[in-house]
Amino acid sequence: MGKERENFPIADYKGIEIKTNTELHGRPFITLFSATPDGKHIFQTQILLKKYGTKYDDFPMFNKFYVRLSATTFTKTNNFYMKIKINYKEKRIILEVYDKYLNLIDNDCFWDFDTIEKRLSNKIKYLAYVTAKRKYENHKVYFFYKDIKFYELKGLDEFLNLIEKGVIKICFKVGVYKKGRKLGNIYDHGTGFEISKKDLSKLYKRINY
Repeated sequence: MGKERENFPIADYKGIEIKTNTELHGRPFITLFSATPDGKHIFQTQILLKKYGTKYDDFPMFNKFYVRLSATTFTKTNNFYMKIKINYKEKRIILEVYDKYLNLIDNDCFWDFDTIEKRLSNKIKYLAYVTAKRKYENHKVYFFYKDIKFYELKGLDEFLNLIEKGVIKICFKVGVYKKGRKLGNIYDHGTGFEISKKDLSKLYKRINY
């Protein structure tokens, strides 16, 4: 189909989002969608990078903010601890930052339920999950697509419930270019909402065909 890796807010093909994974070498997590934080600031991820990022080992003058966050455990970065919390009164998913004594110091980064619901409806309401085998031959890579399964999303309530249980996590991938014309410029590979492959059936119901 010519599908490339992307972070578009709409589904890949006629309302169906396509996810592929290779046997043996595939990543354990599936990125359901990416959503920039609503937050209190326009460049919220850049603020997180500056305030809470860690230094590159080979590029110590710049920060990176590569972190996977959960609602059930604290994630340590530098001398700070981070956790996801759902506030049903304010209808927000909030990134909370704590100091080393676990005092809350920052909750400016969040996603409104409306933002999430739009992503669920426009991006991943229907899912095609493709399993493939991969091999290298004559310096080229080949894929054999061996299986496809179709799923329908259970809904926003179940999505939020799985975040609270730590099944769905939020992953930041923000850093800087370390060479070339963009040296030192910030890049953002997207803030991904991720789920383990083994937990896919908790969020989706299988569609038989």
